[in-house]
Amino acid sequence: MMRKYLLATDGSEGSRRAAYFLLDLVREASGFEVTVIQVVNVKKEIYNYPLLTNIPEIEKFVQEQAGEIVDETAVIFENEGIQVNKLVLDGDPGHEIAEYARQENVNQIIMGSRGLGNIKGLVLGSVSQKVIHLASNPVTLVK
Repeated sequence: MMRKYLLATDGSEGSRRAAYFLLDLVREASGFEVTVIQVVNVKKEIYNYPLLTNIPEIEKFVQEQAGEIVDETAVIFENEGIQVNKLVLDGDPGHEIAEYARQENVNQIIMGSRGLGNIKGLVLGSVSQKVIHLASNPVTLVK
């Protein structure tokens, strides 16, 4: 039976550690599928740019940045000859990760315990907490 792994990334060091954790899990395995996902909330990202900036340009830029992060993460697996599905979604990260995992019958979600958007000292990042709360699939957090 095919095991499906969903690796959530945001380009942070924690996400990178999660990628290597998953690589160690699948390196000698067979019958698995790895999907690397990043979810960006384009509507929230627009507020990080000056008011007079062209909104479609911001959306395109944010999507391209997310795609580059997914590509950089996928290379970790591709360098080992492991094929990876790459996915960038728009929306609330915690919700979209949990929903995608449910729809695709993912066996395990793997992600860093804290990402880029978190204040030092928090035990878990807000996206990690939301995924744990919403997901019906097993979730592995990597420190």
